[in-house]
Amino acid sequence: LQTAAVLQWVFSFLVLAQFCLAAFVLLALSDWWIVALLYAGWLWLDWDTPTSGGRRSQWVRNWTVWGYFRDYFPLTLIKTVDLDPKKNYIFGFHPHGVLVAGAFGNFCTEATGFSGLFPGLRSHLLMLPFWFRVPFFRDYIMCGGLVSSR
Repeated sequence: LQTAAVLQWVFSFLVLAQFCLAAFVLLALSDWWIVALLYAGWLWLDWDTPTSGGRRSQWVRNWTVWGYFRDYFPLTLIKTVDLDPKKNYIFGFHPHGVLVAGAFGNFCTEATGFSGLFPGLRSHLLMLPFWFRVPFFRDYIMCGGLVSSR
């Protein structure tokens, strides 16, 4: 299950965007084109959401799969000091890479208990703005707390 959880995550960041774009194009070319048109309208109205805090989903952040993901590596989040929830903080993450499993597991899921360790703080992980232009995929990645780096 741990391997499957990691494969699901790798799939999400390597090919899910292409699948979502293909699904949108196929939907637009099908008898269901009105759904694609409505979604395109929604996309236009919702264009700036990734740059203004995103739209996270506690349900997605608490998926069971993230616990298996955490255990595969294993990931831990260690709190060394209490942080005032009335202030803003920047958490640096090193080493940085294209697929930052530690940052994703700690800040985009509740697998390591971020909300419990830092009550009142909302974590966001930055991602390239390009990915927030891909239909359907943008909504999925915003559910975890990913926001545009722009």
